[in-house]
Amino acid sequence: MSISNDSSTKVLAKGIAVVAFLFMLHSGYSAREYLLYSKSIGRQNLSLPIEIVLECLGALVVMTIAIIAGVGELKPISYEAEMKRYSVDGIYSRPSFQVFNHRGRYLRPLKAVGSATAK
Repeated sequence: MSISNDSSTKVLAKGIAVVAFLFMLHSGYSAREYLLYSKSIGRQNLSLPIEIVLECLGALVVMTIAIIAGVGELKPISYEAEMKRYSVDGIYSRPSFQVFNHRGRYLRPLKAVGSATAK
């Protein structure tokens, strides 16, 4: 099964995913209404009908397939593939690595400004 990654396929997949999500909301609402009705008539067996369970599971499967089909081409997550985009100079020259207020000034005494050391 070949899935093309053009925009119409992505829009169709998103539409199917939205419809499947609405079916999941409907199955949740139906389950809540069924449980409230069962409690109100005093029924002790509170298991859900098979129709509600199948609606929820079917919507989950359809939504999962639609989301996977609509994602498009996945990017590689390997370290090597990511580092091919950068050079060593580009990695370590970011402004976040430049620290101007560090403890180096406390490790050696400051020289007096304008004083001559010649005797």
